[in-house]
Amino acid sequence: MIKLKDILVERVSDIVYHFTEPGWAYSILMQNKFKLQQVPKFADYQGLVNLGKKYDKGYYMSVARTKVEGFTRINEMKCTNVRLELNGTKLSQRYKGGAYDAFPQYQGEYEYEEFEDRIYSRTEFIPSALDYIKRIDINKTGWCMDITIHSKDTIDLIWASTKLSIPTFVYTDKNKFFQQSGGIEITDVKEYKQLLKTMKQGKI
Repeated sequence: MIKLKDILVERVSDIVYHFTEPGWAYSILMQNKFKLQQVPKFADYQGLVNLGKKYDKGYYMSVARTKVEGFTRINEMKCTNVRLELNGTKLSQRYKGGAYDAFPQYQGEYEYEEFEDRIYSRTEFIPSALDYIKRIDINKTGWCMDITIHSKDTIDLIWASTKLSIPTFVYTDKNKFFQQSGGIEITDVKEYKQLLKTMKQGKI
């Protein structure tokens, strides 16, 4: 008999979001694959979800079920200002995964609200990443986005995403990025550079 808890553990949500830096997002597009993290040897420590029985030699990718990942919202020192919207239904046809809470001790504290899924694989990479990416959102308000390396990486990312015809949106308001509402759709690098010019002039 299939129990509800088994369904929750094994199924990836229909739509999931992967948060990353501009440079890593660019690499995903150019290499057409996701690079996963290795599952820790003692993945069930502190009473967390026991992954060892099935995934002790495997890899995982963290994704969120909400448009704003709780940890990113709290720790703004991270430069994970790119959100990839992924087709979780298609991912779940080939990969195991499901709900996972890496920080259960913080539930109900601060602004923490984590709805994480983890997608598991026996190999380090998920190929054909472009088959799963539905759209890309870029939060231009992040503190790090004007640092030279991230600024260049963002231009590279927009060049690649628009060439690949992936809907790409830039946000000049952090809360709108969180809501995935009011983003400015960019169709080429020239449009993005014009947007930057307009922002510097204080017109946005």
